[in-house]
Amino acid sequence: MEESTSNKAHIFYLFIYLAATTLHVVYTVQTVHVLDEMVPAHKTYTWQGDDYPDQLPIQLPAVALEMADGEDHYDLHNDEEWSAMFPNDGFLTLGPENRTFMMSMIHQFHCLDVIRVGMVANRTGSMHHVEHCLRYLRQIILCNSDVTLEVGRPRFSDGMWRHTTDGGSGMVHRCKDWTVVRDYMIQHPPAELNQAALDGQKELLMSAEGY
Repeated sequence: MEESTSNKAHIFYLFIYLAATTLHVVYTVQTVHVLDEMVPAHKTYTWQGDDYPDQLPIQLPAVALEMADGEDHYDLHNDEEWSAMFPNDGFLTLGPENRTFMMSMIHQFHCLDVIRVGMVANRTGSMHHVEHCLRYLRQIILCNSDVTLEVGRPRFSDGMWRHTTDGGSGMVHRCKDWTVVRDYMIQHPPAELNQAALDGQKELLMSAEGY
């Protein structure tokens, strides 16, 4: 009698174990399925027309940047240092057919340089370009939304006290490693343009650009 009761108990516990194991397997399979649906599969691109990735396909490590005034560098008249910000004139190639692209980071540098040159040269003809760059940089700043805190303090200016900061110098920002981007650009220079062939299509190309 005791042996029969013991066997029934063993069978009962075995049934509970198998049922729990089955439920665990079903739950795991279902979870994996849900995660597969949430995480997009690796996409391949033809690099034709608009079928290309929207960002440079590399991983950028996180780095810290301590802000500095840098008064000895990148002043308004230092063309050489500003030009050094643009490896390969700011362009790189991607894809099996070496298609040419510019990254937004380089476009942002370009806009800073446009504003700099506009201030130095004081050319009214560049105002349209400067205004484009101001609007572009405004949107990029909103996009990145850097929330690093800068300490405020009162300052007397124009006959009244105002809130101000010390310019952010010494503050540490969380950034992406821009040196990886620069190295990648240097390793993927754009192809030389066929000047003669492009001259032959000059009117067509300029018409497409709205000139």
